[in-house]
Amino acid sequence: MGLYHSVGIAYGFEIPASTDIDAIDRALQGQPNRPDNVGYIVVGDCDQMLLVTAHKPAGENTVTPLTPEFFARYEVPGWDRALHEASVEIGCPDHAAPAWLVIHNYR
Repeated sequence: MGLYHSVGIAYGFEIPASTDIDAIDRALQGQPNRPDNVGYIVVGDCDQMLLVTAHKPAGENTVTPLTPEFFARYEVPGWDRALHEASVEIGCPDHAAPAWLVIHNYR
């Protein structure tokens, strides 16, 4: 049995873990191919699900500096809009406000 382990930071919010992944895939298809597209992350064995953008992985045995400029991004209003539109499309219109999330995924 293999294990998956990752750490990263992303901008977004949690959606119900029961959200249909196929519905998410359908809602997100057709986006231009950019690093800040809206996507999703399954945490653990589907313990939590996140709708995110601007994901930045932290490499193993590395230090990733997070400066004030990293958090004060001009793209945030556009990301807020894109995340909300995707969330409505998948049936989760009542979501938390987007935030920067530190994600430790181990399964």
